Amino acid sequence: MTASRLTALRASVAFAAAVSSAGAAFASGGSEAATLFRTSIKETAAERLQHAVDQLWMPETWIEIIVGILLAVVLASILAFHPRTTRRRDMLEANEERKTLVVLGMIGAVVASLVLIDQTMAFVIFGIGGLIRFRTVVGNSHMTGRAILVVVIGLACGLSQYATALVVAAAAWLIIWWLQARRGGEIKVRIPVGADRQKAELVASLELRVLRCHVRSLRAGASGRSFTMALSIPSSLDDATLCRKIETRLATEVGHTEVEVKSAV
Repeated sequence: MTASRLTALRASVAFAAAVSSAGAAFASGGSEAATLFRTSIKETAAERLQHAVDQLWMPETWIEIIVGILLAVVLASILAFHPRTTRRRDMLEANEERKTLVVLGMIGAVVASLVLIDQTMAFVIFGIGGLIRFRTVVGNSHMTGRAILVVVIGLACGLSQYATALVVAAAAWLIIWWLQARRGGEIKVRIPVGADRQKAELVASLELRVLRCHVRSLRAGASGRSFTMALSIPSSLDDATLCRKIETRLATEVGHTEVEVKSAV
């Protein structure tokens, strides 16, 4: 088991312990009929459906859900986009980690709302999260967060919490659209012998500005004939077009160049 998976497993165990402690704290020990976990689910299907429909017409229900999700996303974004993380060398990995943290912050808010309804849901969500993380072929941590988010939306529907499911689905769509509006990437430019590297850097930066790409960092190669730029790239701009635009612009200013684009997975 790799160090990263071991760390994730330890975090999961700690989460389970915290959930267990929270469940014990919420238990009503003063009654003879007290149980370890409580539930506010209605007894019959008719009652559950009536309660779900009634919630749709309660403004305070919508406000509570929206405020909880919005606050979770804002606070998660503050931590995820901490300025210290911009000093990391691997900018592509750092950018994807930030997106994952924002999604996880939203998941936490949704899980909390489901646990308030039925505290045993904490173990259900924990088990499903572990299954998705370690036993599926989900491509990366960001997609794993999306998968867990889809699961908790399904759980909300199954618990007849239609207002929660609707708000979470809409908020998730908007947040994913915002996070995926730009993607991380790098371009490595190799210039011909005798060409002015500083001029090439300036020309490349100007062309990237036209393409609405933001330069996050710039480092020169050891040979002096190449440089690498870490970028924030619009999702609508594909790698082939980016490479062709930079090569065309540099060809007229410094001569034939080779441009290699590396995108975040």
